[in-house]
Amino acid sequence: MGVGEVGRARRNMESLRTLHALEDGSRPRTPENLTTVAGWTGWGAVPRFFDDADPRWAAERDELRALVGEDGYRAARRTTINAHYTGPAFVDAMWHTLTDLGLHQGRVLEPGSGSGNFLGVAPHGFQVTGVELDPTTARISRMLYPDAEVRTESFADTRLPRGFFDGVIGNVPFGDITLHDPTFNAGGHSLHDHFILKSLALTRPGGVAVVFSSRYTLDATSPAARREMNALADLLGAVRLPTGAHRRTAGTEVVTDVLVFRRREPGREPVSTAWETVGPHQVGDQTVRRNHYFDLFPEHVLGEEYVGHGMYGENTYGLTATPDAEVADQLRASLAALLELWDGAQRKAWTAAEPPRTARRFTGVPFDSDARQASVDKSRNPPGLSRADS
Repeated sequence: MGVGEVGRARRNMESLRTLHALEDGSRPRTPENLTTVAGWTGWGAVPRFFDDADPRWAAERDELRALVGEDGYRAARRTTINAHYTGPAFVDAMWHTLTDLGLHQGRVLEPGSGSGNFLGVAPHGFQVTGVELDPTTARISRMLYPDAEVRTESFADTRLPRGFFDGVIGNVPFGDITLHDPTFNAGGHSLHDHFILKSLALTRPGGVAVVFSSRYTLDATSPAARREMNALADLLGAVRLPTGAHRRTAGTEVVTDVLVFRRREPGREPVSTAWETVGPHQVGDQTVRRNHYFDLFPEHVLGEEYVGHGMYGENTYGLTATPDAEVADQLRASLAALLELWDGAQRKAWTAAEPPRTARRFTGVPFDSDARQASVDKSRNPPGLSRADS
């Protein structure tokens, strides 16, 4: 393993030792000990830790088994494909966006809560429910944030009423795998798209969602998952982050998008279908397929695009990387600009490619979390919406 991987693995082990000691009472619950527990970064960035052929980590693997049990060890090993956590500056920017959209209290879902980075900075007035598959990571988040509800289960198995939540926030797990969930993933979509679709279904009409996802939510050739999302919610906008934006906290080079949705009231037409489609996009002398949204809003691509070579020789789309702090500042500015589009006149380009229709824009009116069951069809101006001619 590289130096960065070694450091992450050692911090993870020290976090687990401290967690175990706090749980059995052999160490006190002090800020210093909790800080050590919070050093947990999961195993997504250090998959080689679990390589039984590597003798360098044999003692640590045995210790991990002793700390979490054989079932916990197997669960930890499974998380190496998608356990990547979110940096504090990005978390802060996303919570600000959720509240800037008018949501100031109520029930919020984090469908892949990890060690609780989003739970830990939830503004006052929110009741956050996290769902975390890995039992060890769920134990850590409960130790750090005892007031939050953390459900230890696969999100595919989560059973909650449709429209239960006022908002959604988080970093959905990425992966080209499909979970069995006939109710919320009948289309057999990939992991990240499944999480978004189910989260939107569990959000009430008028509720909002701000999530990180793989760029393939928007750039996948098939529009099937995007069409299902658009049947539930309007995409208020997206911001694409550069390659390596999550390197320091998550150890991943994946290109990610922040997606901002508003759950639509029954009977209302989508504001736009433009983001359902992808098309050819020229990057230097290479052609890639990219979502039409970024043709309309190129300023929401944070970095210079390039096409490099992946580990298997294929062409790989990326964006030039910049330091985390700078990317976080760019993200905050882009999200603020995105909301201005919905708080003022609707961007004409957003509907220019479609038949004329009445566009809708967000007005900043706080959502009424006590009225989630009310019929919005009886209201001329549902919460969070006004009308503007496109």
